[in-house]
Amino acid sequence: MTMTTDRSPDGNPIQAEDRVAERPGHPLRWRRLLFGLAVVHALVVGFSLIAPLLTGQPRGETLFSVYFDVNYEGNFPTWWAVVQLAAATTTLSFVAVLARHQKIKGSAAWWILGALVFVLCLDEGTWLHERLDALATQFVDIADFTFVWLVFGIPIAIAVLLLAILSARHLPEASTRLIVLGIATLLFAAVGLEFVAGELIRLSAPTAALAVLYHLEEFLELIAGSLMLAAPLAAVRTQTTGSSTSFTLLDRSRR
Repeated sequence: MTMTTDRSPDGNPIQAEDRVAERPGHPLRWRRLLFGLAVVHALVVGFSLIAPLLTGQPRGETLFSVYFDVNYEGNFPTWWAVVQLAAATTTLSFVAVLARHQKIKGSAAWWILGALVFVLCLDEGTWLHERLDALATQFVDIADFTFVWLVFGIPIAIAVLLLAILSARHLPEASTRLIVLGIATLLFAAVGLEFVAGELIRLSAPTAALAVLYHLEEFLELIAGSLMLAAPLAAVRTQTTGSSTSFTLLDRSRR
């Protein structure tokens, strides 16, 4: 980050903030990043889906299952999701620091969203939500739910979405759309599709249908992480002068 002071034709200093307003700089190529990540996500999930066709072995028993099947935890798809959420947390934190440095209104929203995504990252890496089963069984009959953790997961998801919406309304418009869409997509996949999968299991749905569903769930969760990563990048502008690059954060437009 660099801040310099120029002078106007009448000799008065021009503050960096005024110059930024005149020359906001160049946007980051976050759309290209989203497209590139979507391709990688499709390859990761697609390989997991077609692995049985490549080996002729039942799903879950292929040579690739332990390492690449999205229905397993602690393997490459899990690692990839955690890395992406960690990158989103880092970027949100950087933008929060930038907002504080530039005294932009609503900087607290960046901190709140960064903390929220950090918690989601921890949950993805440690499977905390699935450990709610033990607590949920104290309140409901396990026969009523295939995935008992949803007893707490659904109200938690609603609270998380409301917090995200309330915080993101202070961000630049593009960032607001991206972060809310990202968190909504993540919760829809992790909670909504998990509920649907539970009902399909109770109805003895074909294994192939369940496989497609949980691969769709994983793909949407990865897409959600991409959206949350792109959200802070959409608010950043860069200006390069010689070997020095400055970063400017957009404020929410006031109409």
